[in-house]
Amino acid sequence: MIKFNILKWLYKRAPMNFYSFLEDATVIKSINNTCLGYKYDRVFTDEEINSVWENIKKHKRFSTIMIFLSFIVVLYGIIFPNYNFLSSVEWYCSILPFLVILWVIYKSITFITTKCFEKSLKANYGVYETTIFPFSENINEKYYNLFKIELLKVFLFILIILLCFGMGSPFKIASKCIQQKKYDDAVRITTIGSKIFPIAPEWFSLRAYSRFKLKDYGGAIRDYDRAYKLEPDEYSVMNFDNKIFIKYYIGDYKSALKDFDKEIKNAKNDEDRDSFYWDKAQFLYNIKNYKAALKIYDYLIDKADSDRVFLLKNRLYFERAQVYERLGQDDLAQQDYADADDLSIEESFKNPIPKPVLLFDGM
Repeated sequence: MIKFNILKWLYKRAPMNFYSFLEDATVIKSINNTCLGYKYDRVFTDEEINSVWENIKKHKRFSTIMIFLSFIVVLYGIIFPNYNFLSSVEWYCSILPFLVILWVIYKSITFITTKCFEKSLKANYGVYETTIFPFSENINEKYYNLFKIELLKVFLFILIILLCFGMGSPFKIASKCIQQKKYDDAVRITTIGSKIFPIAPEWFSLRAYSRFKLKDYGGAIRDYDRAYKLEPDEYSVMNFDNKIFIKYYIGDYKSALKDFDKEIKNAKNDEDRDSFYWDKAQFLYNIKNYKAALKIYDYLIDKADSDRVFLLKNRLYFERAQVYERLGQDDLAQQDYADADDLSIEESFKNPIPKPVLLFDGM
């Protein structure tokens, strides 16, 4: 009984409940304002009622399509291409203007379609009088059944979407393809996903890994760079490191060093800047540019006194000792090893300077 009453309540506010009979009069409901009615001083025939319904469907379909297309244009033409900028400013400078734009577009389209509908009513059925639409207790079984069918379609559509998500997210499906070494399939899935929702960094990160495995190094670098720019700050390091690894792998050292310099210059705070300096020092060591690496280690060790959280001085001494060894300065290397021990360096920290590696997040 409760379900039946809810359906009736919903039906009265649905487009299918579009007319009401009064004494010797017919009131047609507006297509965009459920409170507005158009009153005719005669009772419409069944043929006229059916004709009005076809007219309503035509105008509602047109307005729905136009609103949807307008939303797509704003989304793909403005928001997605400028996502990095929009996400960097306050919400009232990004979200609020677009909500206003969408509201204006919606109101404009509904206003135009309402006027067109009113014009068609006058052309087909004569002059009407505007009034408040009266919700009748009498329910037309034909249109009530049509409403229930449309409602069932909506529930089935939602159920299908839930079942699709229950089978696994597209990211997990792409990850599974990678784990099974089906890199071409992973590229196809992530390419489709990146077209549909181009601000999700996972598409580009997964595709970059697959492209590297397919030896498309240029494409992999571009995708990791895109993922790095889209990812929130605290999760973006892996994509940057992977981009550096590929450039190290193909011997494009100059470009990798430019990436480090760019991030150092644009770092938001000293902690981020020092982190990039440390990574750059390790990279320089691995490409055998020991003198340049030494300069950075000297800077970081001096800086470590004021930053005991992010700059581990004992580890810095241990890594600089390895640089001194490569430069043939064994006395200075032994001194740094001793300084590292004096600062109680843990055994787990006593390992060689790491080489760049390709990381994969299985998601």
